[in-house]
Amino acid sequence: MRILLVPVFAVLMTSEIKNAYTYSLLILLIACFTDYLDGKLARKFNAVSKFGLFMDPLADKLLVLATFIIFLRIDILSDIVLPWMVILIFLRDFLVTILRLLMKKYNISMITSNISKFKTSLQMIMIILLLILLIFESILIDNSIFFVLKTFMILLTVFTFYTGIDYYRKNINLLLQKIK
Repeated sequence: MRILLVPVFAVLMTSEIKNAYTYSLLILLIACFTDYLDGKLARKFNAVSKFGLFMDPLADKLLVLATFIIFLRIDILSDIVLPWMVILIFLRDFLVTILRLLMKKYNISMITSNISKFKTSLQMIMIILLLILLIFESILIDNSIFFVLKTFMILLTVFTFYTGIDYYRKNINLLLQKIK
């Protein structure tokens, strides 16, 4: 369901309708809740599928990347979300997805990482904070809030890229052994 919310979210974020950011925040919260609920139910009923294992992180990546790309176009966020950050996040997600596809092709189970789940949670928190900032634009006047958000975004970008390195470190040898 979350993957279907990505275009709805993107259209709302780029629309001129009144309260678009508020509606976007609501869609994002629904996406986060359905992700949580889906994972909890899948584990409870032992209904984890290969399709779900692939699509769940893909939905997260699409939502995060779409949002950060849209944030690049919003003036009030132009000094918080910078192009190099979005490029690094995209590169990480692209390379991890390629690794995941190659491992799937060779029937290798990818070693997942709890820090990547934590990374996704931090990304969603950052997106929520930036949406709240957009909803209540007047709080940006306080430079300390701007500084905290920019610092958090820089740290989040570096951490996101690190989790990609962690995925490769944990999985590349499994793939190379299978290919030989």
